[in-house]
Amino acid sequence: MESTAGKKNVYRVAKQMAKSRQDVVGVNCVKDANKKVLIENDQVKEEWRKYMEKLLNEEKTWDNATTCENVEGPCELVRRHEILKAQG
Repeated sequence: MESTAGKKNVYRVAKQMAKSRQDVVGVNCVKDANKKVLIENDQVKEEWRKYMEKLLNEEKTWDNATTCENVEGPCELVRRHEILKAQG
């Protein structure tokens, strides 16, 4: 721990731990209905617009007896190769 390498390793681990606890505050890319990764701002905004329009305009009937499990866990991962493919 006294060595420079040891100190760097401690800081690296602490930084990773802090980063893993952060909330997702911005989205740089999304997948469309065909699972294609979109990275251009206009495309991402348009996909969110379509999604929200569909979500807010669907008619749902509830019987008040319906229950569901809470969903927790990490966001769906977008793989590096998917981003590189989308960039062309």
